Amino acid sequence: MFHSTLTKRIEFSASHRYSHEAWDEATNRQVFGPCFQEHGHNYLLEVTLGGQVDAVTGMIINLYDLKHIVTDVLEEFDHKHLNLDTPYFINAVPTTENIARVLWDKFRHRPDTQNVSKIKLSEGEDLWAEIVLPEANFPLNDPTVATVSRSYHFSAFHRSPSGQPQGWYLTLTTSVNGPIHPITGRVTDILLLDRLVSKHVILPLAGKDLTEDTSFQHLPLTLTTIAETMFQKLRQVIGNQLQQITLQDQMGTQIECFMDPASHPRHSPYG
Repeated sequence: MFHSTLTKRIEFSASHRYSHEAWDEATNRQVFGPCFQEHGHNYLLEVTLGGQVDAVTGMIINLYDLKHIVTDVLEEFDHKHLNLDTPYFINAVPTTENIARVLWDKFRHRPDTQNVSKIKLSEGEDLWAEIVLPEANFPLNDPTVATVSRSYHFSAFHRSPSGQPQGWYLTLTTSVNGPIHPITGRVTDILLLDRLVSKHVILPLAGKDLTEDTSFQHLPLTLTTIAETMFQKLRQVIGNQLQQITLQDQMGTQIECFMDPASHPRHSPYG
C-alpha cells in the first residue's frame, strides 16, 4: 500500500530576542551575539503530513482544511513578540529550533494533524530548522532532537585541460543534527558554525583555482569530489553532529554527501 506526504507552506512574521533570564547581559551577549537584540523575521513554515491517500477523495487531507488548520495554529505567533506575547517562551529561548518544537507539539495534539511527519521552519533563505517524525521507540510528544541547516554562497574556478578557466557559483548547505539544548534552545552555535565553515572551506576555496589546491591534486575535479572533500574537512572540525552537506552549482546540479552507518561518506546526486 502506498504512503504519501503532503506539505503546506505558509509565511508569518514575528519578533523575538535570545535571552536566558538567569544570565546577566554580558553572558547573554557572549552566548547569543546579535540575536540578544530584539529583532524580527519573516518565517516560512512547512508542515508535512504523512498518510494513505483516501480512495474516494484522492487526498490525505483536504488542502483547504489544512490551510485553515495551519493558519489557525499560527494565529498565536503571527505579528507577535514571541517572548512577550506567547506563553511558550517564558522559560525557553525562542530559537528557530524551539519554535519548531512548539509548533510540532501543537500539530501533534490536533486530531486532524496527528500524522504530521515533519516541521520545517525557515527564518530566512539561508537558515532553517527541521523536526521529523522520531523513530518508533522515541516519545512522540517529546521531540528534543532537531536538524539545523545553514547555507553559504561562494565562487571558485578550475582550468580545463586547454588552460581555460571555468567558473563555478556554489551553494554549500551544512546540516547539523542533535538535541535541542535545554538552556540555550539551540542544536549548535550558528556563529561558531559560520566561523568553522569560513575558515576550513570558504576562505581556502572562494575565488581560487581549485586545480591548484592540494586537496584536489590527486582527485578528478568534479562536484562530487569537491563535496566529499568539504564533508571530510568539516566533519573533522564539527564532529558527528554534521549530518550531511549539500553542494549545488549554478546549473542546479546538487550533490548530497553524508555518513552512512558503516562510517564511510556517501553521496547522492540530484539534478
